[in-house]
Amino acid sequence: MTMLAALSAVFFVLTLLSVPIAVSMGVAALVIVALWGTPGVLLAQKLVNGIDSFPLLAIPFFILSAAIMNSGGVTTRVIDLFASALGRVRGSSGVVNVGTNVFLSGISGSSVADAAASGALLIPEMKKEGYSPAFAAAFTAGAAVLGPIIPPSIPLVIYGVIAQVSIMKLFVGAYIPGFIIAAALIAYVTYVARRKRLAARGSIAWTEIGRKFRVSLWALSMPLLLALGAKGGLFTVTELGAVLVFYALFVGWVIHREFQWRQFPGMLTDAALQTANIMLIVGISSFVAYLIVVNGIPRDIQAHLQAADLGPQGFLLLVNIIFLVAGIFLDSTPATIILVPIFLPAALAYGIDPVHFGLVVVLNLMIGLIHPPIGLNLLITQSISRAPMGQVVRESLPIIAIILAVLLLITYVPATVLWLPNALGMP
Repeated sequence: MTMLAALSAVFFVLTLLSVPIAVSMGVAALVIVALWGTPGVLLAQKLVNGIDSFPLLAIPFFILSAAIMNSGGVTTRVIDLFASALGRVRGSSGVVNVGTNVFLSGISGSSVADAAASGALLIPEMKKEGYSPAFAAAFTAGAAVLGPIIPPSIPLVIYGVIAQVSIMKLFVGAYIPGFIIAAALIAYVTYVARRKRLAARGSIAWTEIGRKFRVSLWALSMPLLLALGAKGGLFTVTELGAVLVFYALFVGWVIHREFQWRQFPGMLTDAALQTANIMLIVGISSFVAYLIVVNGIPRDIQAHLQAADLGPQGFLLLVNIIFLVAGIFLDSTPATIILVPIFLPAALAYGIDPVHFGLVVVLNLMIGLIHPPIGLNLLITQSISRAPMGQVVRESLPIIAIILAVLLLITYVPATVLWLPNALGMP
């Protein structure tokens, strides 16, 4: 425990000084190596072993497919379809915001990327329609939480690698929680629009909506790739990433004819840089997790939990509290790699399904993206809206409460996660 305290102290001090997460963890690990006499070669070995995983190859594919989709005009067509179909709804831009983030979730797998993309497109539209800048920023940040919940999901890939469970089963299990969150946010923004008496955009002819639907059909069919692949065992999660890239290229270049090959080298560079950042965090986090396991910390914590006799319900409540706090201060990747090996053995001992446990963990960590004082999604959307941060934080509180309510639902009703994978007969 002394080692863990020293590791945590160094890490949090560096983080508070705005040192990048990967560097903070690396320096903390080097301090442990120096003070505890751990062989330095283990740092290099565990760093390489941590990223030597075939499923992690899906991450650059997800990032690249999202960039190609955006460049190929897919995203704008889907947003246009949502806006046209919902023109009769009061304050429809808020509902369009949720629909757009549901769609973007099926491409990028990153909440932060979705917050930036949907914020740039929809915060100005929400402001025009009468929503306050602070509400538009807070709501967009909350809707972007869907990014890592509705598959594909980078955090779920990392959890699946650490917990050694089927990533495709995690993906399928995430659909119902994701759509519950989406439905709850739509209900809330509709209530706000009615309370503020916002106007509707006006109706558009059904023939025009049908035309826009046909144009968007290729993009809207992307989730079928995942469903068919999961049900038929056509491809692994890594192969799914590659399929998404080729599908995005086909739609953007052949169907819409907007994708420009001269942009492709830049997309590859951006995807490589983002992947390198994630992999560096994964590698260093793997070494930290190794130190924690070697020092018997998971065993000690499990012994304390058994002595406390919390039971499965009490244990899940404790997990929610710990991962919520971790999500406020830690990026989801190091939090997953460090904390999951500590608590997963206890979860299995209590008979908790690892797929169910994974969705609980990931949703907890995603709430940290919209929770003060850091809330990276809030920082991004606030900078787009230019609303005072204090107002954005106040507007975010009901949204956090809504997502916390969904978190409690999936925590204590495992069927919300496990029913769909079981119905599809996934092992």
